[in-house]
Amino acid sequence: MASFTRRRLLACGLLLLLPALSIPGCRGEAPSDDLPVRVAVSVAPTPPIVGPNRLVLDITDDQGAELEAAAVRIEGTMTHAGMVPVFDTATHQGGGRWVVPEFDFTMGGEWILIIQVELPDGREATRRHELNVVGRGAAGGAGGAR
Repeated sequence: MASFTRRRLLACGLLLLLPALSIPGCRGEAPSDDLPVRVAVSVAPTPPIVGPNRLVLDITDDQGAELEAAAVRIEGTMTHAGMVPVFDTATHQGGGRWVVPEFDFTMGGEWILIIQVELPDGREATRRHELNVVGRGAAGGAGGAR
């Protein structure tokens, strides 16, 4: 009787364990960050200031050929917790160039731009760009820091 109970417990334990082992297999393809995509970021004004800034993104492959992406999305987040991220979508200008006319940095400090590039074949690449945003007064613009 004891061996029957032991086998039954072992079988139940294995049945409970099988779904847990299969979960990683259901995730689908992991995002690949080894795509040959380079993103050169320029910001105007320089240095970036609190408020609207123009972002220009030049997207190329690893050989320097311009890439025509299907979509380019930008998330701006600060390096410290507690700030609401800023999201925007870049507009294609041709020749591998994408522009966000008014990306709104909400406060001064260290920012990380997370740039998501979706290629026409559906593959995606994510690149990060770090920058320091200064208050308007510190950059010589009108008004003080917000």
